[in-house]
Amino acid sequence: MATVRGRSTSPKRAPKGGARAVKARPARAPKGEVEKVVPKAKRTKRSHEVAPARAPTKKTAKKTTKKTAAKKARARAKRQLTSAPPRPRKRDAAKPIEARATPPKKPIEARATPPKKPRSPPMLSPAKLSPILSPSEKPPALRTDEVLPMVMGRMMELHWGDEPSAAPRVEGLVQRWVKRGDALLRHLAEHGAARHEYRADLKEGRFVWLGPDGQVSAEAQAQVLCSYVRSTSALSMAWGDPMTRKSAVPRIDGMPTERDDLDEEGAWRVAMHAAELCKADYLYRVTTPHAWYFLALKGLSFAPQRRSFTPSTPVGLVLRGLGEVRRGLESRAEPTEIVRARLSGVGKALLHEADYVYRGTDWVARLERAGRCLVQLAERLPRGSYSSVAAGRCVDEWLDRVETIELLQALSLLEDEWALFA
Repeated sequence: MATVRGRSTSPKRAPKGGARAVKARPARAPKGEVEKVVPKAKRTKRSHEVAPARAPTKKTAKKTTKKTAAKKARARAKRQLTSAPPRPRKRDAAKPIEARATPPKKPIEARATPPKKPRSPPMLSPAKLSPILSPSEKPPALRTDEVLPMVMGRMMELHWGDEPSAAPRVEGLVQRWVKRGDALLRHLAEHGAARHEYRADLKEGRFVWLGPDGQVSAEAQAQVLCSYVRSTSALSMAWGDPMTRKSAVPRIDGMPTERDDLDEEGAWRVAMHAAELCKADYLYRVTTPHAWYFLALKGLSFAPQRRSFTPSTPVGLVLRGLGEVRRGLESRAEPTEIVRARLSGVGKALLHEADYVYRGTDWVARLERAGRCLVQLAERLPRGSYSSVAAGRCVDEWLDRVETIELLQALSLLEDEWALFA
């Protein structure tokens, strides 16, 4: 225990029985003597709060130079300017602790969050506009404040004076040819030929309207565009058909000769497109029981050069129908339903020609005989019905060998008969 000038420096004990214990305080050393520095206790959690330091003695104050005082003054001024509390630093136990004023903490004010501005769509450069511009046009100059709208992540399809889309072009084609058909009917009605029967002589390329007296009331030049078979949904252009090649329009570049899986509307569109390219005045459809024929008409006249009309021989028409059925049977690639439809269609077509085109001529009896024979051959083919099963007839999707040979023999007899008139 240290003794300075006869006085004890030990801490005084608190009296027993007091209300609370008083913390012992160390006694101060008299003037002129160095005070013993007691090591500091553990720091509390609030390390940035520094207890006020004791005043230095004269000896310690003399050691402090002016340079150190200026440096400390600058550091103190810098800490006062900043809002954050000063960081605690390690102090040497031998050096005295100087009193520092801790700047008070500023209360955190509630800041109003400004509303977020909506993001504007990204600017599109002229290079991104090139896919929707025609090759002959330059992209328009964009201002810095001009922004193109975006729709569902894709750029809007803008038209800068280029060609219209395909859909309006097709609709315009249909409307244009419908108007031309109405004009043809209007012209026929003005001359009293709206309800007259028509005849087509494809060998001479002549299309006429016949009055009740059998005289020609109007005529036009005709060429075959294409033919459409509804039973097979197949369309053939006239220049690729051996039977209509002589009376067909010239070959059109870019149009296929044959098309499959076409409905009636599709056949009309193909015929309209072909008539547009051939620069026809009107489009006329000639219906037969087995096919449709689309004709391109030009040079309509109500003052015909020949008032009479004599149809050509029907030999070519009959041989053509028989040859198509025979080739289908020989290939063995068509099921029974298709063969039945072919036979029935050709037979009904011959009966129609006998009652309509060749009415009053010597060909009526021969056409009716050939037509009835083909219809009977079609009815002989078995169908999947109760009567055929009860009769024990074989019903199959494909024809057997015996039935195929019988049909080929019957068709060969008809072809030999009509070949004598060729």
